[in-house]
Amino acid sequence: MLELNQIQRIALLFLVAQALGVFVGVSLTVFEQTAAVPEISQMNIAPPGGSDSPVTSLLFLGSMMMGAVFILLLLKYYKGALLFRLLESVTLFAASNIVFLVLFAWPLYQYGEAGTSAAIVGAFFASLLFTAAKFFLPALRNPAAVVASAGVGAVFGFSLDFFPAVLFAFGLSVYDFIAVFWTRHMVYMARELAGKNLAFSIAASEPGPKKAAGKEGKGKRSTLELGTGDIVVPILLAVSAYRISFNLLDSAAIIAGSLAGLMLVLWYVSTRRTFLPALPPLTTAALASLVIARGIAMMFAGW
Repeated sequence: MLELNQIQRIALLFLVAQALGVFVGVSLTVFEQTAAVPEISQMNIAPPGGSDSPVTSLLFLGSMMMGAVFILLLLKYYKGALLFRLLESVTLFAASNIVFLVLFAWPLYQYGEAGTSAAIVGAFFASLLFTAAKFFLPALRNPAAVVASAGVGAVFGFSLDFFPAVLFAFGLSVYDFIAVFWTRHMVYMARELAGKNLAFSIAASEPGPKKAAGKEGKGKRSTLELGTGDIVVPILLAVSAYRISFNLLDSAAIIAGSLAGLMLVLWYVSTRRTFLPALPPLTTAALASLVIARGIAMMFAGW
């Protein structure tokens, strides 16, 4: 049986989250455009008329920073685990509810209002069960992180036009760079949260050296982690790009570019055993890939 190494497992989880997130985001767009599920328009979290406004990106960026400050204060002054698990549960429930709503809506929307109501109720209970399962089974960390990232990325991409989405991604990338290399609080957060087994990152561990015969104890395990924010941003860019072109090739180009950037980051981190802000290379590679794909498409169209 083929066994994947750490980098390959993180990359696979990343791609699964991207595929699920784009599916959910594209589905939200289709349901909104066709008015098949009227409640879908309520999923737009931008202020009324603010989907195309750069101000919305700044508001979202400010909200992210306030959330980071809250987590920092919690880590500094609260040494328990329950509050973190409750915060994880609230986030997971809200994000997974979006994913499950789309999954239930596809087979049920054709039955009109009754089908839509059934989809909403089904999504509520499915996300409730999923959240409860993660609360009592910490081993579900990676699946929970994948689903949560897909839901958050899809709803942000659904809520922002492409230019504000790019501005938001750029702002997060700058923040990521500063938080890792300057203030270092992102490094502190990553280290403090690493042992809590929360669905705020995906992780892949490898066993350390095998113990010698007759020796007690276990080999140390190295763990490679990727924060959910690094998964969310490519999804929101891919979904937002689809909303302006209705072309899945644009979304595919963004995901391909972000995967290339991710592989470079994972290789560097695993060989140097250090922290590195993933968003700047992921965002840059994703947008560069989109520009190249559009250029190739225009070239062939001209022929």
